[in-house]
Amino acid sequence: MRFLLFLIYFFFVNAGVAQTFLLSGKITDDKNEALSFASVLVKGTNMGTNANADGYYTLRLQQGTYQIIFQYVGYKKKTETIVINGNVTHNTNLSPESYELKEVVIKDGEDPAYAVIRQAIKKRKQYLNEVEAYSCKAYIKGLQRLKSYPEKMAKLINKITGPGNQIDSSLLGVIYLSESESNYNFRKPDEEKEIMYSSRVSGDNKAFSFNQVSDLKFNVYENLVSLNNLSDRPFISPINQNAFLSYRYKLLGTTFEDGKMINKILVTPKRKTDPCFTGIIYIQENTWRVHSVDIFITKDAKIKFVDTLKFKQLNSPVNDTLWMQTGFNMMFNFKIMGFEGDGYFNVVFSEYNMHPVFPKNFFKNEVLVIEEGSNKKDSAYWKAARPVPLTVEEKTDYVKKDSIAIIQNSDRYKDSLDKKGNKFRSSDLILGYSYTKTKRGFSLLTSGILNSGLQYNTVEGVNASLNINMEKDYDDHRKHVISGSARYGFSNYLWSGTGSWQYLNNPKKFESFRLKVGSTATQFTGEEGINSTVNSAYTLLINDNYMKLYKKTYASLAYRRELINGLVFNFNTEYAERSALRNTADYVWIDNKNKQFTSNNPLKPNTDDSSFSMNNAFIVEAGFSIRFKQQYYTKPNEKVITGSKYPVINILYTKAIAGLNTKADYDLIRMSISDRIRLGLVGKFSYRIKAGYFLSSKYMEFMDYKHFEGNQTIYLSTDYLNSYKLLPYYTYSTNRWYMEAHAEHHFNGFIFNKIPLLKKTRMQEVVGGHALFNDKLNQYYEVNFGIEKIFQILRIDYVLGYGPGTQFRQGVVASLGLRF
Repeated sequence: MRFLLFLIYFFFVNAGVAQTFLLSGKITDDKNEALSFASVLVKGTNMGTNANADGYYTLRLQQGTYQIIFQYVGYKKKTETIVINGNVTHNTNLSPESYELKEVVIKDGEDPAYAVIRQAIKKRKQYLNEVEAYSCKAYIKGLQRLKSYPEKMAKLINKITGPGNQIDSSLLGVIYLSESESNYNFRKPDEEKEIMYSSRVSGDNKAFSFNQVSDLKFNVYENLVSLNNLSDRPFISPINQNAFLSYRYKLLGTTFEDGKMINKILVTPKRKTDPCFTGIIYIQENTWRVHSVDIFITKDAKIKFVDTLKFKQLNSPVNDTLWMQTGFNMMFNFKIMGFEGDGYFNVVFSEYNMHPVFPKNFFKNEVLVIEEGSNKKDSAYWKAARPVPLTVEEKTDYVKKDSIAIIQNSDRYKDSLDKKGNKFRSSDLILGYSYTKTKRGFSLLTSGILNSGLQYNTVEGVNASLNINMEKDYDDHRKHVISGSARYGFSNYLWSGTGSWQYLNNPKKFESFRLKVGSTATQFTGEEGINSTVNSAYTLLINDNYMKLYKKTYASLAYRRELINGLVFNFNTEYAERSALRNTADYVWIDNKNKQFTSNNPLKPNTDDSSFSMNNAFIVEAGFSIRFKQQYYTKPNEKVITGSKYPVINILYTKAIAGLNTKADYDLIRMSISDRIRLGLVGKFSYRIKAGYFLSSKYMEFMDYKHFEGNQTIYLSTDYLNSYKLLPYYTYSTNRWYMEAHAEHHFNGFIFNKIPLLKKTRMQEVVGGHALFNDKLNQYYEVNFGIEKIFQILRIDYVLGYGPGTQFRQGVVASLGLRF
């Protein structure tokens, strides 16, 4: 009886599920060469796929007769009738499109392509805005290869990094391969949400694919095409409203497809270094739609990381009135410091729904969701689900790396690798020692002689630090971090030390606790003071001892948590004993007889009097960070902030509580607002405005004052958007009120690219303005004019300052930092 019921159940279940068959084959040109990433569409439906890099395609269809469309940019479209009664292998070849260039009438010296482009520009806004909303399925495959590497550099890196991080010939070939499937949703004007439900990374079953539709959206109907992290500036579309200022056009010919004439137009930049594309754009006559594009950009246009970036996009009708992209491919090659390689991202868009009904609050601010378990799909799932077959190279990479991953994830292998890596080497004395227990997620790192913090100041003399850091990581992204440091001043014989424990409890809410204790020489300005290395150099070489220190013995507790999206609560409390320190060292390398060291009293630099008597303070701080409509990604056990079109607002209240053997007694409320605004081709504008008011100041020592990030050296080590380049460190510190304003505009090469001698470099121009107002001065202004990305690491600014007493100041400051 049970067997009979099973047969009845099996019959009805299978009767209700239509069987699918596999249509597969290879797409080649008339020379039998593979047409990589060619498009395959089922006429009258939203079903389709792309071929792989070797020209092979697969498509799952139910039993029936279908009109299958084969397309490749620049080739004749072919429609073939295929009957599906079982698995079918169907190879096809496409011929290059024969574009006729009949009698070309050059009117007023203008190529006919210009008339076509004018019509396309007129239609640009209509086609950009005609889609109110849509949803679709997106499959993305990404691959990167390493073709060669510099052997001398590899040997040097291998000596430094030790076992487990070797660069050798085994790295040649595929270095990254991933696939993902997503449901992508869009609603005007700019709401989007992507749900990634499957993800695979070759050799790492814990990782999630970097593939995202939002990063690969390519729309020439936009005036400016953004390439995200690949360029500081957007690129000008060939049909930008002002495209004639940037492009030249040439009609290469016309052809007919489905009774419609297609214009083949060559687009080239007027200036080599302009952010423009080169290549072919295909535009349908009369409708003036962009049929397809085959364009590229090179490093001359100041793209990052890669030398050449190629784009192929095919648009097709999804109903009687609307066209959408059905295939997109981005290919690239790179050469960085002797490392050479290439790669691609292949995207298949299918199952378009042009009239979706979204639930209430569907979009909100979550722009990407990576579903739990999306990276746990097995090879059987992917074999059935992927619309683009794997190439031989890709199959080999999956088998090889997944097999290696099984070994590398075993406890035996991890212990073996750790045993080799944890051996102490003589170089560890210089660079620091590291100890790892991989299977337990534990790591320990100590500083070496090179990064021991060997410094010099007039209070401690020569001083050196030893740092240790221990970290315990969990699979759900929680972590414990324990840090400690010991420091000794060889002139004042003062031992200092700090210890801290930090626990990231809830990564999705950024919830963390931190406990810190210490007894150390601390700058009056707090953590924003002068850089220790810069102070050492100025003290030893120029006889300027800018750093002023006091001894602080303290214990603090901090807590942070995001309450709701965009609203973060911060809390910190500290109990500290503060005592004065004096200069004990006067050694210099170059002795300027006209200069004497100033005392360690920032209020009375010409006397050696103690600036204050020993006292205790109990300080409590609480505040909020607010960012409206903050957008973010959600991963399993993790949240990633992507930004907002609104500024960040910070509000902080500080209370020093008298009693409990403490003297400090004051109330301070602070507020800041900051943002970074992208201005297209002109660059990006950033600003930060800060203000504070002491509600009471019954008892305050100088370290309790509000100090400003000044600078009296040629090297600027602090944030440009938070500091003054010529302001003395302590002269204008206040215990009353203040207001700061900082702004910078990075032109991203907008000006230099128009100057013949400069446009070949990657240097970029920047200007800034800064202002300060408080009870100590009526006004203080600075304007800086700078050049950044000099050799990618150097920035130099000329600064003009206008201060109290109508005094003008000027100076040059420089900073180092790798800038891409």
